[in-house]
This record gives sequence, C-alpha cells and structure tokens, in this order.
Amino acid sequence: MTESTQVTLLRRMTRPQGQEATVNPLTSSRAVRLALTKAANDTVGLVLTVQSVAEETTDLDDMLGSLADDLMLVALQHADHLVGLIALDLEMRAAVLEMETMGAVLAQPAEQRVPTRTDKMLCDPLVAAFLAAFPAAVAGTALEGWMDGVTPGDRVENGRAAGLILADCTYRIVRLSVDLGVADRQGQVVMVLPVVQEVTETVVAPQDAVDWDATFQDAVSHAPACLTALLHRFPVSLATAQGLQVGSVLPLPGCTVHSVRLLSSDGTGVAQAKLGQVGGYRAVRLEAAPALQLTDLAEPATEIAPPMSDTVGMPPMDDEPVLADLPDRIEQQGITPDSMPDMADILHDPDAP
Repeated sequence: MTESTQVTLLRRMTRPQGQEATVNPLTSSRAVRLALTKAANDTVGLVLTVQSVAEETTDLDDMLGSLADDLMLVALQHADHLVGLIALDLEMRAAVLEMETMGAVLAQPAEQRVPTRTDKMLCDPLVAAFLAAFPAAVAGTALEGWMDGVTPGDRVENGRAAGLILADCTYRIVRLSVDLGVADRQGQVVMVLPVVQEVTETVVAPQDAVDWDATFQDAVSHAPACLTALLHRFPVSLATAQGLQVGSVLPLPGCTVHSVRLLSSDGTGVAQAKLGQVGGYRAVRLEAAPALQLTDLAEPATEIAPPMSDTVGMPPMDDEPVLADLPDRIEQQGITPDSMPDMADILHDPDAP
C-alpha cells in the first residue's frame, strides 16, 4: 500500500459520520508531486517527498544560465526534434544508483563527480516513467498539454551544447525540490520546455452575397471627376489685360451659348455643352456634338488665255516670218543694247534677292 493510499484511508476513518468529503481541486503543483512520487516508487523503489515545486518563464539565454553545473542534462524530444531538457542533480542521481545497486539510500552525501553515461542509463527508467505519467497527472491544470508527446532522448554534454540546438523562444522551467528521506539528503529535478502557445481559432462569419455589378457601378458613380467648362479662348494684349476691371465687357466674336466644351484635367475634350442657368447659378447642359456641315467643293474657274493678237509685244500670226523683222520691232520699242544693265552689276547687286 502506498503512502497516498494510507493517507486517504486515514482521512476516511477519522471523518465524522454524515460529513461529506471536501473537494480539493487538483493544482499543477500537486499533480507534479504525485507524478514524480509514483514514478520513483514504481521504477526503483525510491520513496521520496517533493517538498516544493517552483515555476518560472524566461528566454533561452536566462534559462541556460540558471542551470547548475552539477546537473545531468537529458534531451526531451518531440517528433524526433529536441525541444527541451530534464535534469537531475548529483544527489538525485546518487539516490537512484544506490537503490538499484544496494537497495537503499545511504546516510551520507553523494561524492562529487561528473555525470557519466552509466548514470544516464540507470536514471532512464525513472525519467521515462515520470514523463509518461506527467500528461495524465496534470490534466485539468495549468500545465495540461505542456508535456504531451514528449520522450527522453540522449544526454546533453552541457548548457553550451544545449544552446546550440534549442530554439530561441520563451521557456517554462519547473523545479522540484526532493527530500530523499535519509540524513537530510536533498535532491532536485528540473524540467525545461517551451511555453505552450494557445492557438485561438478565428471564426470567419460567412459573407453576404455581393452584387459586384452594382457595387462597381456605385463606386465608379461616386468617384470624383474634375472638369473645366471652356466657353471661348482668345489672345489679348498685356495692356488690355492690365486694363480689365469690374464691369469690363470683352467681345467674344463667333461665340454662342452652344460653344461650351468640357475639358478633363489634362485638357482633353470630353463633351459638348450648352451654357445656361439653374437656380440663379451658371450651369451647363450636355448636348450632342453638332453635325459637321459638309458642302460641295466649287469647280475651279478655267482661265482663258487672251488671243495672241492682244499680247503685248507679240506680232500677229501671219504668213510672214516673225524673226525677220525682230530687230526693227525691238528698236521701235526703245530697247537698245546700251539700255540693258550689265550682268556683272546684277551679280554684285547687294539688293538682289
């Protein structure tokens, strides 16, 4: 009969008749105590008492710095990946070794020495049983799910080697101070694993059916559009512009109320409009562009050459030779060789085009 069973029977015997048993909620600290006590008793027959359970969360560097040099580090694996550590100090390892070799815990402190592979092999049954009982023991507590699916692995040389393998995240450290029950010998078990991140599933509400045609039309209809109404454009002199004042009248030749054009921001023509008013304000109304006025091209006038007899300086056409009396006709016109300009003077004339 185990110690916990004896305590339970003793409480039942001493409870007055008719008094209901008080419900003691299971805490994570109490669950861890029970799991380690049962694992030590079932594997190597070691009866121990867990005096305290301390928890803390810290980052990777601080966690490695808090591990004492005399701890034997054993890897904790999940899906064949190293995720954490479990460590036993010198006194805890020595108590397990003494129980397996001599069947009792010695009444003297353990000898100071470096942990070996033999120590790890002798402690494997206790560590495996503790890890196997842990998930069920902490069900319904704050540590539920923290060590699910975790198994012991190989021994890790030291904290420096662990820092090269472990992920850089937030870790939870659980320290168990153990009373070995002989000569005030105290042991310690340390467990290190990442903090379990609670994943909150976001329920996405189904969206109502959207009429994309209407939505697109509404968005386009409410989009801003800047248009400029141009009635007439004409150049004026600077003097005219400087002389403008309130009440000045500018003539707009050829401009009517139908001459308004709507221009986009880049000056491109958008539509034709008519100038008017609405509620006492200037307004324009879109109209269809006027149809082009097409007219037939006029036939070009045929130039009729004057009769040869009316040509100045040209003799009438008759049977007599024309070139025969050409010198006499030139002399009658007053054109002589002395009256013609010199070619050299023409070539050097500065006013010649």
